[in-house]
Amino acid sequence: MVFVMGVDIGTTGVKATIIDEIGRIHSTSYREYKLYHREPHLSELDPKEVWTSIKEAVRSCIKKSSIGPREIEAVSTAVLGEAFIPIDHEGNPLYWSMTTFDARAVKQVKEWMKLISPEEMFRITGQPLSPKIPIYTLHKILWIRENEPEIYSRTWKFLCWEEYFNYKLTGKCVTDYTIASRTMLLDIKNKNWSHTILELAELSENLLPEVVPSGTLIGEVNEEGAREVGLSKGTLVVTGGHDQPLGALGSGILEEGVLMDATGTVECYGVVEDELILKDDMRKQGYALHPYALKNKYFLFGFTPTGGAALRWYRDNFAFEEKRIAETKGRSVYDIMIEEASTVPPGALGLFFYPYLEGSGTPEWNRDVRGCFIGLTLAHGKKEMIKSILESLAFELRANIEVMKDYGIRIDEVRAIGGGAKSPYWLQLKADVTGLRITVPSARMETTSVGAGILAFLGIGVYSSAKEAINSMCRIVETYKPREELGKQYVDIYKRYLQIAKIVRKIVF
Repeated sequence: MVFVMGVDIGTTGVKATIIDEIGRIHSTSYREYKLYHREPHLSELDPKEVWTSIKEAVRSCIKKSSIGPREIEAVSTAVLGEAFIPIDHEGNPLYWSMTTFDARAVKQVKEWMKLISPEEMFRITGQPLSPKIPIYTLHKILWIRENEPEIYSRTWKFLCWEEYFNYKLTGKCVTDYTIASRTMLLDIKNKNWSHTILELAELSENLLPEVVPSGTLIGEVNEEGAREVGLSKGTLVVTGGHDQPLGALGSGILEEGVLMDATGTVECYGVVEDELILKDDMRKQGYALHPYALKNKYFLFGFTPTGGAALRWYRDNFAFEEKRIAETKGRSVYDIMIEEASTVPPGALGLFFYPYLEGSGTPEWNRDVRGCFIGLTLAHGKKEMIKSILESLAFELRANIEVMKDYGIRIDEVRAIGGGAKSPYWLQLKADVTGLRITVPSARMETTSVGAGILAFLGIGVYSSAKEAINSMCRIVETYKPREELGKQYVDIYKRYLQIAKIVRKIVF
């Protein structure tokens, strides 16, 4: 049996997982770290804290298993996008790691738009440029150059978390196409750093890592890397990728026809495309296109900013009785909340919730709108409010599916992963609302780690193709089919949801 490790480096924590060649998970270990907001518009990680957590997670994962470090053949990563670290020639972090929703670079985006249009940026990079949500690495590098010139002058490389991990283990600064695309510096057609963008930005390509396909063997863990993380010297290191396409890969999605629905804090939607199709409507609606983790395929990616976070917001502010019951019975508070919602008929007695607690995502991308309940009466209580939250997220899923179909993308099935994939009731609700079957893979909570594991196995030649790896490692364990009667009821409820949404989105703050 061959073992590899997948390391999933996220916004608030890291998970290390040991996986064998038939997809069995032998050990997993998680460590949290703090997301800092030194000012309201900042969102940062402390690189030293994150690296400490990575080391602890890897060591703990090995310790919890019966598998020794020498038995782990390779390691690969799935990482959050955009977040990056400037490092010096000795590899020391020089500044905080700015994450996706760090909004400090608004000025830099506005100035950039005077040099090149959002339409042209989308044609080059596949990423939607917006001054309201300055997501990408490019403009945050420009912010450092303008506001922290001493840091900029000392920087040897700007590295995202995949490259930083690879560098710490091998001494090589190497990234893959999926993460490189999240910097807004990659030419998505030619799959190299865009000379046009680098020239306009007056950035040297020497400041960036080498870029190669996902699943590329780049080297071995060196002596210092082995000492730091607890892997053996000589363990093979393989490029991984952005956590969203790797979640799709780890759930067994190889080609067009299946939509990934990853319900975590953010709810993310992704589909594989066989050809690169760049339509300006995609940009306007907030969708991003990436190279997929497999060669000659692409990944269209959308999101609802507060997916599971909307339920968590309700739990933290209103579900005090449910928390008490959960503690008494040793159950999940979410299970109790959803049980309450299950007694409410479709439409929640005319109550609608709009999950725009961090603005709306795709397909109506607007950071300035706000969440709300619409239609509250004295007849409504907590269970109707919970039901309306669950329904709203199912409606947002359907809206994204419909828009993707309008682009000409075939979608026959939804593959559910993440925390939301643990609820049979919510999965059945999504099937009824969308009219599509919902399937759940065996590794619903570790799909990104499994995706990294698949790449590790491909990188070291255990499997000759992704199809062969997926056939061995990925299994569907649950299927939820839409119910015709409930589907008919939801047609009118969904139409009403969209009608009200048009009004809600006009109210900006």
